Amino acid sequence: MGEKELLDKIKELEELLESCRQREKEMESMLQEYNELVKRQFELFDSFVKDIGTKRIIDPLTRVYSKDHILKLISYYHEKAFEEGLSYGILTVRISNLEDLLPLERESNLVLLGKILRDSVRVPLDSIGRYSEDTFIILLTDVNKENAERVKERVEDMIKTQMGDEIEVKISLKVYPDDGEDLDKLLEESFEEVK
Repeated sequence: MGEKELLDKIKELEELLESCRQREKEMESMLQEYNELVKRQFELFDSFVKDIGTKRIIDPLTRVYSKDHILKLISYYHEKAFEEGLSYGILTVRISNLEDLLPLERESNLVLLGKILRDSVRVPLDSIGRYSEDTFIILLTDVNKENAERVKERVEDMIKTQMGDEIEVKISLKVYPDDGEDLDKLLEESFEEVK
């Protein structure tokens, strides 16, 4: 081998070495991103399970999940759906004339609505939470738009049948990723639709 061939070979090896170093940096960066993602998942999971067994998980009146717990469940499932390519639905249900009712009627209608919602979804796959005084959220896991629409119709029918016409109920359905991929925006739009 001549001197020129050796110099060309050295240059080729140096370029290959530089390319390997660059790939190593990229791999380290990807590994660091992955570690951050896993760490975030563990933090979400720890946050999610720390209240299990406490009163903060269940709304004492309606016997559905509390606001904080349902939002943690939705956030956790949103991450899972994003990573695994799953779809899910968020059904928002609001009694729009709750303030017009007498206190005892309010309470009994909230209890009844909680029961209707529990009876109309796939327990334990779906989760129901009380978001505010007059609003409930249902997390429909592993559903496409068509199936989520069927659940919405079933909920509407059961509410109409069991609560009558005196109670005004508004319902909104948002499906991830069909209606959007930003969880905050999906929730915001859903709440806006039931105002």
